[in-house]
Amino acid sequence: MTTLLAWLLTYLIHSTALLGIAWLVTRRRRLEPAASDLLWKVALLAPLITGTMQSRLQLATPQAVRLPAATIPQAPPSSQPAAPAAPVDQGSRVNPAASRASHGPSLPSVFVLLWAFIALASSLYYVARRLILVGRLADRRAVSDGPLAATLAELRNTTGFRRRVHLTMARTISSPVALGLSEICVPELALSELGIEQQRSMLAHELAHLARRDALWLAGASLIERVFFFQPLNKLARKELETSAEYLSDEWAMRKTGSAVSLAKCLATVAEWIQASPLGVPVAGLAERRSLLVSRIARLLEGRLPQRPASRIGWAALATLGVVVTVAAAPRVASPPVPLSAVRSGGTTEPESVDTTLDSPRVPPLRQERGSGGEARQDTGVVVALIARLKDENAGVRRAAASSLGRIGDPRAVTPLIAVLADSDAEVRAEAVDALSNFEDPRTITPIAALLKDPVTDVRHNALNALSRFDRGVPTAPVVALLDDPDADVRREAVNVLDNMHARSATAAIAKLIHDPSSDVRQQVVEALGNLGDQGSAAAITEALGDPNSDVRQSALGALDDLKAPIAEGTLMSLLKDADADVRQRAARLAGDRSVVAAIPSLRRLIDDPKSDVRETATQALGQIADPAARQALQAALQSPDPKVRQAAAQALGQDP
Repeated sequence: MTTLLAWLLTYLIHSTALLGIAWLVTRRRRLEPAASDLLWKVALLAPLITGTMQSRLQLATPQAVRLPAATIPQAPPSSQPAAPAAPVDQGSRVNPAASRASHGPSLPSVFVLLWAFIALASSLYYVARRLILVGRLADRRAVSDGPLAATLAELRNTTGFRRRVHLTMARTISSPVALGLSEICVPELALSELGIEQQRSMLAHELAHLARRDALWLAGASLIERVFFFQPLNKLARKELETSAEYLSDEWAMRKTGSAVSLAKCLATVAEWIQASPLGVPVAGLAERRSLLVSRIARLLEGRLPQRPASRIGWAALATLGVVVTVAAAPRVASPPVPLSAVRSGGTTEPESVDTTLDSPRVPPLRQERGSGGEARQDTGVVVALIARLKDENAGVRRAAASSLGRIGDPRAVTPLIAVLADSDAEVRAEAVDALSNFEDPRTITPIAALLKDPVTDVRHNALNALSRFDRGVPTAPVVALLDDPDADVRREAVNVLDNMHARSATAAIAKLIHDPSSDVRQQVVEALGNLGDQGSAAAITEALGDPNSDVRQSALGALDDLKAPIAEGTLMSLLKDADADVRQRAARLAGDRSVVAAIPSLRRLIDDPKSDVRETATQALGQIADPAARQALQAALQSPDPKVRQAAAQALGQDP
């Protein structure tokens, strides 16, 4: 207890020094967010390291402070001669710690126990708030297709983001958030209230949070803030990390999308949805801290990026030097000297904190197991117990055990879960497939593919979803067979799996679904045909240009653009008058990219379109068509009441005709 108290006091001294220096530096100098972010992270974590190193190495720093030793009552002096010391028997030696216990707990023990109680209570409160957040997001649904998913996929490709990203949507949040290392959750309003460019900026911002692992940093900072509650500067550090995370994610999104204005507009729109901080715990979101919005929007509109990105290296060197100086020279608190409490035969002594009785064996500390690849694994007892429950007589217990093993992710559960795929209960089979999808283990492909013939729809759907996680090794024939499944979700997922597999041999079978009763299936079909790159599918995609669903028509335009397939001018003219604004905008962009002279009158009319994004895109498209009529339309656009149209026209007129 005394040693732990000494370490806590050392941490308090070191953290005060380092966090105080970080506060002074960031307040006296206008640092770029990258340098500020680095300094606060070092100041937050370094005291844990410097205090431990000083204690382990027992460095004799000039300002070392030693805790006072506990006084031991002395026997009153006696005039009688001392009796000869009896030999001490090893088996009956008294444990000094036990003899002290009768006098009540020591003062260090009281302080340490009080700290542990408050730290545990505060941490549990934080965990409870996180669980409330998880509960609020429990009904979120995956967004695996549509314009939003396509935009995210395009951003991943252009930015080189390697990790798989899960896009979800929820009704219970007002601001997009990055969850963990691989999930972006957006509110439903993002589809209806944000334009395409704003959606792209929103996703780029959240992708930046994932790339920077901000969710983990904020969770760690929050736990440090609560465990070491006696250091109020930790709260300041956590808030500064939130601030720098937002600024740096804005910079990242601005670099990758090339548009600061759309992100600023997105921030302003999302801010209108938020009435108060809705999630209750620090998260890596787009607009969770409303107090920063004004400065962030102003910074984006200025378009100011760091002029000296290499300066972060200098700050890193300076921070490292600060840590070294702290270890070597900062004060530390040491535990008191060990009193002499037990006498061995031969006159040697032993510390009072060590129990030397021979009949009380030392229990080794529990260790976390490591897998063959070095990854942390769960306690063997927990995993083994859950695996045993996979054979429970109750189907609900088996289903819960499979679900828990999937969340834990211990590879020892793969083989038992494969066996459960033959369970008599359909819900258990569906849950086992869902659990195995988290492992992405090639051994599971064949047994999961066998469930594509399962009589239960949910099992077939979950099996397809699990197979979509694999890029290769999935058999094509059973997936193609499900293109005729009576359930629309199964048909759509089958098309998605074939798209992920790049199964060009299935192009003809996929194209047959171009008139499927479900618009979701038709849209997935169009996107898959565009991705597979088979020119023979252009005719089927062209048919989708007349689809009654606007999302299908928009996807068909994008697919034909990807294939570089021709589009009849009459069809394109008709789409420029489409009732859906997104379709009109996509058609206008395509007309500009292909320099369709016949589209100039229609594009000129779109300069007065009710939707701002359509007006801007039509103006930009006119700038791409080398024709005098297009330049006349651009000159007329200079008088538009929309500043975005005037700006696009002015830029286009400055280019070579």
